[in-house]
Amino acid sequence: MRLLIADAGAPAPAPAAPLPVPLAGKLRPPLDTAFELPRTEVCERIFNAGAARLVLLRAPAGFGKTTVMLQVRRRFEETGLPHAWLTLDRADNDVGRLLAVLIAALEPLIPALRRLQPGGPAGADELAFALIDAVAAHPTPFALFLDDLEELQGAVGLGLLQELIAQLPRGAQLIAGSRGAPELGLGRLRARGRLLEIEPEQLRFSEAEVDGYLRERRGLALQPEDIRRLHRSTEGWVAALWLASVTLEDRDEPGRFIAGFSGSNAAVMDYLMEDVLARQSETVRAFLLHTSILARFDASLCDAVCAAVGEQHDSAGLLRAIDQAHLFLIPLQADRSEFRYHGMFAEFLRAQLRRQHPGRIAVLHRAAADWFLASARPVPAIEHGLAAGDLDFALPLLRAHAQPLLDQGRVRMLSRWLDPLHKAGRLHDQPLLQVVHAWAVCLADGPRAAGPLADALGPAVHDDPHSHAILLALQPLLLVLTDRTDEAMDSVAPLLKALPSSASFARSFLEVVLANLSMIAGRYPEALRLADAARSRQPAHASSFNFAISEAAEGAVDLTQGRLHKALARLRLAVSAGAADSTRATNGNAMAGVLLAEALYEADQCEQAERLLAVYIPLIRRVGIPDQLISAHIVMARIAREQGDADRAQRLLTELEHIGHREGLPRVVACARVERARSLVVEGRLAQAHAELERCNDKALWRRVSRLSLRANEVETHDVGLARWSIASGHADEVADLLRRQLDAAERAHRERRALTLRLLLAQALYRLDQRNKAMRVLAKAVRQAAAEGYVRAFLDEDAYLLTLLRDLRAVPTLLLDGAGEGSADAPLAFIDRLLREPPAAAAEARPSEAPGVRSAAAASELLTRKEIQVMRLAAEGLSNDDIAERLFVAETTVRTHLRNINVKLDARNRMEAIALTRKAGLIP
Repeated sequence: MRLLIADAGAPAPAPAAPLPVPLAGKLRPPLDTAFELPRTEVCERIFNAGAARLVLLRAPAGFGKTTVMLQVRRRFEETGLPHAWLTLDRADNDVGRLLAVLIAALEPLIPALRRLQPGGPAGADELAFALIDAVAAHPTPFALFLDDLEELQGAVGLGLLQELIAQLPRGAQLIAGSRGAPELGLGRLRARGRLLEIEPEQLRFSEAEVDGYLRERRGLALQPEDIRRLHRSTEGWVAALWLASVTLEDRDEPGRFIAGFSGSNAAVMDYLMEDVLARQSETVRAFLLHTSILARFDASLCDAVCAAVGEQHDSAGLLRAIDQAHLFLIPLQADRSEFRYHGMFAEFLRAQLRRQHPGRIAVLHRAAADWFLASARPVPAIEHGLAAGDLDFALPLLRAHAQPLLDQGRVRMLSRWLDPLHKAGRLHDQPLLQVVHAWAVCLADGPRAAGPLADALGPAVHDDPHSHAILLALQPLLLVLTDRTDEAMDSVAPLLKALPSSASFARSFLEVVLANLSMIAGRYPEALRLADAARSRQPAHASSFNFAISEAAEGAVDLTQGRLHKALARLRLAVSAGAADSTRATNGNAMAGVLLAEALYEADQCEQAERLLAVYIPLIRRVGIPDQLISAHIVMARIAREQGDADRAQRLLTELEHIGHREGLPRVVACARVERARSLVVEGRLAQAHAELERCNDKALWRRVSRLSLRANEVETHDVGLARWSIASGHADEVADLLRRQLDAAERAHRERRALTLRLLLAQALYRLDQRNKAMRVLAKAVRQAAAEGYVRAFLDEDAYLLTLLRDLRAVPTLLLDGAGEGSADAPLAFIDRLLREPPAAAAEARPSEAPGVRSAAAASELLTRKEIQVMRLAAEGLSNDDIAERLFVAETTVRTHLRNINVKLDARNRMEAIALTRKAGLIP
């Protein structure tokens, strides 16, 4: 027998309803909804929990407990396991009524119960014993689902269920959903392995489930960024996602609504007011409202803030009760001594506090500030002091801690604190805070916002040596962020000489800036020496911001010089600096984070790269760091194309162009167009690619780029784009010599990553010129280099024609030995097999002279169905999966299935390669 228990809250029992009971509604499961998402993982856990007598789904309201139970019930129906459903209500606290509804629910499963007559001459005890005896004697397994278990509060009723669970026959279960922890002897069941607990963490929607629910089930046209933002704000809370989806159905600009969706949304407030807050006692409601101002708290802090408004509570006891009732309280420590509220629930509570007790808010914040200061925690003390409006308390703390917080890179927090003070004119006599504010705004919102602040700083700053030193260090940063690297190079060395030795932050920062500028100038040994020097002068407790950007500088050198493994290790360290607390995500981390994403992408770890960029792209869009902007958007666009999302890829490049125009950064605009041309060449759309290259042929700009080693243009420049187009369009003879010269220059400058792509292009040019032996030698060197460091995407991002060369090379393994004939060819051969995505035997059987593109083109005309050719024709037009589905009157999942089948038939790695092969077969224009 299976017993499944659903939601259990904590309302007071209501008076018992008279018998007989209208049972039809209580014994009938709720109707399935059209939009529910399969919760496969949770259902599998329950379905396979054969040893458990009690399966308890315990979570706050709206977490989808009933939905999971219904899905498990359907699985039981499919497998033929007998089951029954019972929805409890407050009236079931009457033991006579509880017995009646239990017997009515179980009678279809247990024939022996038919002789029992609730309301007859037998007393409640006799009837209870008879029920338990009949259940215990039943010979076959069954499941009883109990929904809304929280409604059962009486000790007698809970005791009856506890005894029933204890006497269940082998294989039988009770499956229940509850908002709290019912008194059913859970400790004993847990110790004996007879309890399966499904907690909120298992019921929250993952980001992938949010995507599936909103885009597939609800049919909403949302972007991945919208999905991530909703997942973060709702923390996977199903009810909030449903409420958001209902509103989004009628929104033309979903992104704007999602950005503001919180616990103060009217629909969310109504739900929480009616289904959560109204069910609590007055004491619990007051406690929730007064503690809602706290980001995280323990019993001692709650005691302090409640006492400030005259409320004396046993906070430890209340927190235990609220935790057991699953009132959106999230433990932060394993011993459940510290907590926070679910973000949307906290927003809702704070809105209620403002409405009901506005005069108490400042008092509560001031009490929290005193408590944190006494606990030697200045950051939350400042936060609450400012929230209380007590500047006499907050400003001295800010002066003492602003510099260390800037050292740590906590710029968004500093900007959030100092912006209102600046606008209110409260910083005019605070020179250090004025400069720190300009720094924070620069790193949080970019040079356009910070430049006017820095220019407006008056005599108070210039007369204070310490503040003036920090201001001087800001000037080259503003130049770098506006892509004026030549001016920045000229300014840093004199500034370093002018700084007093006591200005440790400013000096260390300028050394790191100089290291980055030396790298841009191609002086790599000098860049490494300066980064080392900056790090060596930083003790363990010093600036995590400077540490992050100095590590990023060295990681950039590693990437440039082809040391991918070392770069990955160094950049992971840089990104983790100060990242234990999300509020400490710095622009130093963002700079390192984009480099790490680029390195991960090079190693074909696209999923990890995408996750990083989803975090960092919104940050760097605001700040406008040119190389990070370019690299991040281009890598993300390539990942989107790899996933078959051409629309998203185009949108990312268009956004990059827009930022370049907005910020006055012509290199950013040009790089977006070079990347668009690259993808058009790979797709075989050569006329459009050439037009795009013409649009970004700013000779002065590219001359400047050619003098420098700019990270975003380490590989992709106008010359490289034009060479790629020339090779694909049959003009390899026009660029072969240029590629040789550029390759020689890259090797002399130790720019090995650039050299890798130049070798791949030169090999393709030589091959098309029928100089196959030379092409193979050039390609072999590229393969040896890439195999040693794991540079995968350099190959996969080129035209499918490169596969022709790789198969030819695979057939002559001796070419993969180094020049001295030493070492093994095993690693390069395995690397080629990975690129070709076929077993070695299949590669060995391929004829060296036969290009895979030729064979695949022939296969296209033989293997593709009429429908698949239609899909390819629409994909070649740049349509997304959704658009193709709409044109063909099929589901989007059907389009994905077609595309997967096409890739398999043509041995294509992605959509772009399949389009190119289908076009070569003459099946699409």
